[in-house]
Amino acid sequence: MKLADRNQIQVPKQYQIALEVMGVLDVAKLLYQIPNFSDHPKGNGEPIIVLPGFATNDHVTYPMRKYLEFLGYRAEGWDLGYNHGIVPKLLEEFQIRLERTYQKYGRKVNLIGWSLGGYIARESARDNQDKISKVISIGSPLIGGPKYTSIANYYAKKQNMNLDDVEKEVDERYNRPLEMPLLSIYSKNDNIVSWESSIDHFSPNIKHVEVNATHLGLILNPDVYLQIAQFLQNVNTG
Repeated sequence: MKLADRNQIQVPKQYQIALEVMGVLDVAKLLYQIPNFSDHPKGNGEPIIVLPGFATNDHVTYPMRKYLEFLGYRAEGWDLGYNHGIVPKLLEEFQIRLERTYQKYGRKVNLIGWSLGGYIARESARDNQDKISKVISIGSPLIGGPKYTSIANYYAKKQNMNLDDVEKEVDERYNRPLEMPLLSIYSKNDNIVSWESSIDHFSPNIKHVEVNATHLGLILNPDVYLQIAQFLQNVNTG
C-alpha cells in the first residue's frame, strides 16, 4: 500500500482504548482451551524469541512462551526489560540478544513479536536474514510505524518524532525484502493498531490471518496460539 492509498485507513480512536478491557475474555478462552493444546502441532526444539509490545516486558509473553515450550520449542524472552519504544536503540540491543541465541543453538532462530515487538522482530530479521528462520507478528503496525494507531500522537510526542517522516523511513526499509516466511496475525477488533496497517503488501512470503480479539487480548488468545503452531509446523515440514 503506497502513501497515496492510505487516506482511507480507519485508525482506532483514542476513546476505543477503553474497549481493550474486553481482553479479559481472551484469558477465559485461553484457560478453557488448555486441555486441547496437546492436539496442537508440535515443534522439534527450534529456538524462538518472543518480543513484547510497547510499554510491556517479558512478563506479558510468559504464557505464550510456556505454550511454545509445551509444544517442544525452545522459547525465550527478549531479556531487554521494558519496551520503551525507542526503535533504533532496541534494534541495536536486540542484535546482541539475537546473536547470543543463534550461537547458543547453532541454528536459525524464529521470532514472534506482539505489537511493536512484532515490528522490531521483522526489522531485526531484515538485518539478519542469515540467522532467522521465520517471523510472526501479532497486531503489529507493519506500515506507517505508529502513525495508524490510536496512540500515535502520544507516541510521537514521547519519542519526539514526526509521524510522516517515520512512515517514509518504514517504507524505505522495504527496499530490502524480507525473504523468510512471515505471518501477520491481526484483528479487526483491535482498538490500538489499525488492522489495515498489519497488512504487508511488499514482502514475497507473507501470510495474513485474521482472528477475533482486542489488541491486548491478542497475546493471550487461543486462536492466535493455534495459528502460530500451525504456521511453524507447516513451514518446517512443507
